[in-house]
Amino acid sequence: MSKNLIITFQAFIVLTALSSCGMDNKGNMEGDSTLCQFNNFKQEKMYQYADEEGKTFFIDNKVTAFWPVTINGKPCPELQKALLLAMTDSAELNTLDLAMDAILAPNTYLDMDSSTLKQVDTITIESDNLSSSEYRIRLQDMGDRLLTYHIHYYAFMARAAHGIYNNSYVTYDLKTEKTVALDDIIADTTLLRDVTLKSIKQTYDYGIDDLFLPDNGLLPRPSDFYFEDSVLHLVYQVYEIASYAQGMIDAPIYPYMLKPEEMKRLYTPYGLELIDYTE
Repeated sequence: MSKNLIITFQAFIVLTALSSCGMDNKGNMEGDSTLCQFNNFKQEKMYQYADEEGKTFFIDNKVTAFWPVTINGKPCPELQKALLLAMTDSAELNTLDLAMDAILAPNTYLDMDSSTLKQVDTITIESDNLSSSEYRIRLQDMGDRLLTYHIHYYAFMARAAHGIYNNSYVTYDLKTEKTVALDDIIADTTLLRDVTLKSIKQTYDYGIDDLFLPDNGLLPRPSDFYFEDSVLHLVYQVYEIASYAQGMIDAPIYPYMLKPEEMKRLYTPYGLELIDYTE
């Protein structure tokens, strides 16, 4: 499902500058409190519309974003661009305002005459006539070297059997001031497929017969990974390699799963640097 599908909303924006660059062992901020700033951004809009039979339906959608403004006292256009791409799949929507305008436009996901839409302030309707969706863009982790953003999307169409959700990640290298792609850290994709299947077997007890594999095998999409200390997590979306009931698959690649020579085959030198690998 396209990430542009279902988002909408009556706008209100709350801006709060927060510092988050380095913490002491009690969780308190260290150093200059202006080094890192983020804006808490929220939007919501609600609409009603009529279907072909004249029955009234409603849409209630939200976006919340912990938006980066400066990192280590500097603008962070690479990080902002990566987040915008994760939200909209469009390189042209290069500001948060433009992205919100596109994401929140009902015309982008409703196969209907937009003239029947009417924005409303409140919704009082039974759930079977209500569609909803939500984006949450949050800072998941910020260490000495890497910053990880988590982009969560959930949508439910009125009278659908179930909702659909998507989790993607943006990893930002604080040293190079660039985002990290899977190709930057992985050298041997064949070995990656093998160890990923091993991880899924250990984590979920799923074998190859329990999965439906895409043409590229078990390679995730370029941004569907994150680091947790020295562990690389590969993320597969709902329906990507398993049924809806099996949910999203998160395959952790622990260093102990590979021999030292395999670790050096799997990762690029840059990848080994990021996980701080030593034999």
